[in-house]
Amino acid sequence: MTRTLKVTNPSGLHARPTSAIVRCAMRFRSEITIEANGRRCSAVSIMDIMTADIRSGTDIVVTAAGPDAEKALQALEICLGELEAKGL
Repeated sequence: MTRTLKVTNPSGLHARPTSAIVRCAMRFRSEITIEANGRRCSAVSIMDIMTADIRSGTDIVVTAAGPDAEKALQALEICLGELEAKGL
């Protein structure tokens, strides 16, 4: 399953929002990847995501494969929205 999401928080995915995404992704058994800027990252690796240099306005493609893939995609979409609401 795949979903395209837009990073809208002004600072992009720096350390704090990236760690929130990783914590969210680790709750699921599905394998989750994030694609951005021509790079594919594991959603459970802070370093992978941070080295992708994902800035505000970037479209990311989140892919989940496994028994709870739909729930994982929904949770990550909510997580990104909460980060924006908190201004992180």
